[in-house]
Amino acid sequence: MLVLTRRPGESIVIGDGIKLTIVSIGPGRVKVGIEAPPTVRIDRQEVHSRIQQEQSTDVLAAVSATASGVGEPNTMVSSSSETGIYHNRIAEQLPANPPPASGNPAGNGISKFRAPRKSR
Repeated sequence: MLVLTRRPGESIVIGDGIKLTIVSIGPGRVKVGIEAPPTVRIDRQEVHSRIQQEQSTDVLAAVSATASGVGEPNTMVSSSSETGIYHNRIAEQLPANPPPASGNPAGNGISKFRAPRKSR
């Protein structure tokens, strides 16, 4: 591990496109600004660990289902050989007549209202 000392406002450059800048230093806390290309994913350690754990769980579930030979392949869309119509297996589990969403005269259960995203 390389350990460097930096003061607020000073930067560290990694490779050709990543720049770390010390924004501020407080009691027990350091704020770091990160400039990187949009193709580089940046996560906190706890978020990265959770994503890795979920991905490994998904892979293990898919491998065990395939190895046991139980059920269908792990796909969301399948084709019916009799009708040639594609369908979603999850849609088959939904109630036949969902209640109409508020503000939607079509009554298909889909609301046109979308809450605004929280600012970062």
